[in-house]
Amino acid sequence: MIVVIVIIVLFALLVILHEWGHFITAKTSGVDVEEFGIGFPPKLWGAKVRGTLYTINLIMLGGFVRLKGEDADDTGPGTFGAASFGVKAKILLAGVGMNLLTAFVILYVLCVVGIPGLGAQFEPSFLKSTYAQPKQLILAQVEAGSPAASAGLKRGEYVISANGTTLVTDEALRDFTKAHAGQVVTFGVMSGSTVQNIPIKLRSPNTNDGYLGVVSQQVYKLKYDPLSAVVAAAYIVGSLFVATIVAVVQLIINIPQLIVGLFSNSVPQAAEAASGPVGIVFILSSISALGYSYIFLFMANIAVALAAFNVLPLPALDGGRLALIAWQRFTRRRISADLEARIHMAGFAALIGLVLIISVYDLRKYF
Repeated sequence: MIVVIVIIVLFALLVILHEWGHFITAKTSGVDVEEFGIGFPPKLWGAKVRGTLYTINLIMLGGFVRLKGEDADDTGPGTFGAASFGVKAKILLAGVGMNLLTAFVILYVLCVVGIPGLGAQFEPSFLKSTYAQPKQLILAQVEAGSPAASAGLKRGEYVISANGTTLVTDEALRDFTKAHAGQVVTFGVMSGSTVQNIPIKLRSPNTNDGYLGVVSQQVYKLKYDPLSAVVAAAYIVGSLFVATIVAVVQLIINIPQLIVGLFSNSVPQAAEAASGPVGIVFILSSISALGYSYIFLFMANIAVALAAFNVLPLPALDGGRLALIAWQRFTRRRISADLEARIHMAGFAALIGLVLIISVYDLRKYF
């Protein structure tokens, strides 16, 4: 329950920052903002200040900005409809920019104090870094009643060796326990600054469960000087942004495969790397044992994902709204506000459907 609350708070904060980008850009561009809401209706509280109604609403899952004339054919002074194409584009993309800026700030601080390793794909090899934490193997989960649990191993402890052999990857631990199934193995386990040698009898070779009964993960941290951290943070944001767009496009292309897969018990390859609300809960629950830096890194990841998702030209998203406005501008064909609303409503329903499909696969992966 605590993990769920943390996820709701983090996601709501990122969405509010996204909407703040729309809000402040509209205000400085001469477009009136009728309402800035935290959460979604029904309304709990509201106050009007300088023409804008600020509200706190019951469903605390983000926020919204309502611009004057945004959902109507109004082109009077101060309306969204009266704004130039450039101003509309700037307002619509401001939320994406705010999410990327949020991710950059978080990643910059992490790069200075020690950022958890993301893998070579997301690490700028052209910059000099130092290890803030060397590569180690941490226990993300310990199965109840397993050999590891019976020996007293706990989540958050580090497994550094087995029978004197140093371990730094989860593959090495998995291969070692498989090769020594049914035997007594002495593991070097570090808790805090204390290292203990703990003998553990592994499960037999014919078991259907893990031989040790743990979920492990390689962790390390890299550190950059303050100037290099600017470049490193920008590089990581850009790499995550591109990777997320590619992943979302591949997911959309494979929607037919995902739908067909609902009628089997397997998880299609297209859904393996995707995570919906259920998956996010399990991911955050797993990394919470690794420390605050991993939680902030996760938050930066979500911020970049929100930016990448919103920039795509899909109905109901900022990119979709901008694409529709651009189409009307270059074709000189105007569509009614009612038709535009129906297009975005259909897009929103499709996105909710996709989230539900991914959630089904999340349940298969984690239960």
